[in-house]
Amino acid sequence: MQYNIIGDIHGHESWQDLVQEGCRHIFVGDYVDSKDGRTPEQILTNWLHIIRFKKQHPETVLLYGNHELHYMLDLDYRSRFAVRNQREAYCRFIKANAAFFDGVAFAIDDNTLVSHAGVTKGWYEKYFGPYRNEGACKVAEQINALWQENRMAFAFRSNATLAVDIWGESPTHSPLWIRSWILPSCNLFAGTPVEQIIGHTPQDDITVIGEGITCVDCLHKTAKSLIVSR
Repeated sequence: MQYNIIGDIHGHESWQDLVQEGCRHIFVGDYVDSKDGRTPEQILTNWLHIIRFKKQHPETVLLYGNHELHYMLDLDYRSRFAVRNQREAYCRFIKANAAFFDGVAFAIDDNTLVSHAGVTKGWYEKYFGPYRNEGACKVAEQINALWQENRMAFAFRSNATLAVDIWGESPTHSPLWIRSWILPSCNLFAGTPVEQIIGHTPQDDITVIGEGITCVDCLHKTAKSLIVSR
């Protein structure tokens, strides 16, 4: 089986050139909030096309990103680029299409975990207790169950532990918020065979950012996705 992992969307239509027959597609989240001039109408239209793609290809995995979480919680203000004029529309769209999303984490197999930003040891053990070398499948199951029970466990403010943290640099941040330059030093799976595939922090290309960690957030620069064969 081949998996096609597509990075942060932010209104970019280039994902349509990246989909391939014979692949199972995984989107890592952040469908909204453009930083390069796309209008709210363009963003919603593009997002609707992604939902239609999911309807046509039900095996497609749509994960949430931090930019969706803000509109869902309505209290954590970081990254809300369109909150003033689109909060109601985005909230309505997310609610109406909730059935098409697949939570926060997806395990391709027991050694490959996909999430928006990555899983840290500090955050995981805060909510689940000591890590005992659980594989990616178990970790994804735990994370998605927590997502259904307590969205606040994924918010910025409830997990920031550094005195000054405006980017997501606390090693206790959630799989929607930890930054790629911090993740290697607090990677839940350090010293294990489990690889993490993430988005969230813009790169110029598909980038290996540390041992067992690859970032696919590059659509703003390079129309590429990551093909993984398992």
